[in-house]
Amino acid sequence: MSIHSSPCRFCIVTVAALLIAAPTAAQPPAASHALRWQIPVLDPPAPIGKDEYAARRMVLMDALGEGVLLVPGAPPPAADYLPFHQSAAFRYLTGITEPGAALVMQWSGGRVQEWLFVQRVDPAREVWEGARLGPDSAAALTGIPALTSDRITVVLDSLLQGAATFFVTAVPPESPGALAALDYEQQVIARTIERRPGIRVRDASNILAGLRARKSPAELDLIRRAVYITAAAHREAMKVARPAMNEFEIRALIEYVFARNGAEAPAFASIVGSGPNTTTLHYNADDRFIRDSDLLLMDVGASYGGYAADVTRTIPAAGGFTREQRDIYEIVLAAQKAAEQRLRPGAEWQELRDAANGEIAAGLARLRLIDSPDATYDCGEQQCPQYRLFFMHGLGHGVGLDVHDPDISSFEGFQPGHDRARHLCPPRCAGPSRRHTREPRDDRAAPTRARPLRRHRRPHRGCLSVRAGRRRARERRCAPRAR
Repeated sequence: MSIHSSPCRFCIVTVAALLIAAPTAAQPPAASHALRWQIPVLDPPAPIGKDEYAARRMVLMDALGEGVLLVPGAPPPAADYLPFHQSAAFRYLTGITEPGAALVMQWSGGRVQEWLFVQRVDPAREVWEGARLGPDSAAALTGIPALTSDRITVVLDSLLQGAATFFVTAVPPESPGALAALDYEQQVIARTIERRPGIRVRDASNILAGLRARKSPAELDLIRRAVYITAAAHREAMKVARPAMNEFEIRALIEYVFARNGAEAPAFASIVGSGPNTTTLHYNADDRFIRDSDLLLMDVGASYGGYAADVTRTIPAAGGFTREQRDIYEIVLAAQKAAEQRLRPGAEWQELRDAANGEIAAGLARLRLIDSPDATYDCGEQQCPQYRLFFMHGLGHGVGLDVHDPDISSFEGFQPGHDRARHLCPPRCAGPSRRHTREPRDDRAAPTRARPLRRHRRPHRGCLSVRAGRRRARERRCAPRAR
């Protein structure tokens, strides 16, 4: 379930719960305003400019010190008709989304130099793969002197002759000779080390992660748009989901809404599971027919401008929770509220985890699913809490260029303002049921066709952005009701 506390702060939190199937309760009439929420009208997104990318690179080199830094982009896919996804580290520092590129930077004698390497312009290949930037366009776009990719070995070897330290953005391989067992970036590093034996290699990924954890206003805007699109997809799925449909039908609708509103792609493989599939954390077969007493779990996220959302909701397929399902829902909701109450400047994930874990343990003990809140079981060489049989993972993770992005609280605790991209947000407005999902109040007729998010839109102030002054009223409006 995803939670956030203000329109410019986001955090994706996934919570697992045991959900027991039983005969479906009677269904109440649908509320006239239910599910009318639409993607808010926003101005076109402000592009992340080359000045911001340049500032990121300079801050990174300042933190690293003297030496040579290599940041490879992702390699071309095995075949030109397969999808390509750029390396998050490379995209963060350059904005380049082409395959086969690389960034090299050198700090020596108080001076920082940088070079960008991209594929050469090749009309014969571009017929198949699409237009390439080439060095001239890449330099104009980024402000970095650019060369063709085939020059990187010569340039890098020349720079390393006078350098004491070689910085890399992946874990250096322990055995450079075993190239087949390494990923692409490690292979690049291994080949460089082979040519320059004795060079000191340092992993810069932790320092880069600390920079990526602090989101700029432009990054927050892209994350916000990804979340809006994902929320819209959830609501469209809630409108149509019912027994006898197949999971892949719901997935197809969700991913259509993503594309219709300008998302690049799903941020990860969409998880749409019904019945027993709801308890498989990363289920993605999405091929079971939904039954009357089933719950339907949708763990999905859009990628917009390269930035990911990750929102999970569980609804009853027939429109109403059974008593047992409602009991578990209430435990999850209580855990989420407990975590929210601990969120403040400087708070760390562990504080939020402890609060949520306490509610989950108490709730499961109350339902006699575990012996007591502090009961344990023998899990091998140690004793493990019994509640971990039902809640076996963490409370949440950061989002950004990666769906599991570096998290600011891992470095200094959550901070107010624009430097964090993950916060807690109540699940209640995503709805306890398909027919009674509570949305922002809007008595106007819902438009018959949603406009793409890329057009002019204004920030939304409803269910996706909880303001302190409205929290109590919204909780009354969106709280789950017993059937």
